[in-house]
Amino acid sequence: MRTKPLIPRNPFFRFFSHAFFYCVGIPLLVVFDCIWFGLRIKGKKNLRSVKGKGAVVVCNHVHNFDCTFVGLSLLPRRAVFTSLAYLFRLPVVGPLIRVMGSVPVPAELSGMRRFLSELSDAARKGRLICIYPEGMIEPYCDHLREFHEGAFAVAVRGDVPVIPMVLTERPQRGIWCLKRRPCFNMEIGMPLYPAGEGSMRDRTRELAGRTRSVMECMQNKQKVG
Repeated sequence: MRTKPLIPRNPFFRFFSHAFFYCVGIPLLVVFDCIWFGLRIKGKKNLRSVKGKGAVVVCNHVHNFDCTFVGLSLLPRRAVFTSLAYLFRLPVVGPLIRVMGSVPVPAELSGMRRFLSELSDAARKGRLICIYPEGMIEPYCDHLREFHEGAFAVAVRGDVPVIPMVLTERPQRGIWCLKRRPCFNMEIGMPLYPAGEGSMRDRTRELAGRTRSVMECMQNKQKVG
């Protein structure tokens, strides 16, 4: 039995999805994220070296809307996001995240090999793949939590770099003082490439550890700043 591709290939769906993303989703999110959340994006120049190339984007998972922060940070490019499978079964939310470019993380380990294989192939062919290495969200967490290795396995298998991104809070100032919640900074780090030698497992673990160290430095720098 033929399985349905993880990333839709239907040209009609892809056309509608792109049109909705750029013509409806992005204009709304620019207003919502930049005005309401006061989002500031730093380090866009670090994306130049992967222009037109594939990569795995990783970010700490600390806000319900942080996927939209990542999406805006990567413009004009569009990323494939990974989301929990149950979200796709929810009314309204499910169709919305699907048309915005999300794919479901398999709920069972039996589907993980295909999941990693398809995402690696997409990254190798030039797509940006966004995976949260911390897994579950922990709102407003002020430190990095334990990393899962899936994102780094995709990068190693696809032979593409990891782009570290760190979301941190900053105090409200000016009109944002009217909000009860903090504003946010998103910093984009330099691409990190997999090691050239070693087993797949060792290279995955090394890349995960190196990425975590870089993200911790980025986070600490943002706190001091």
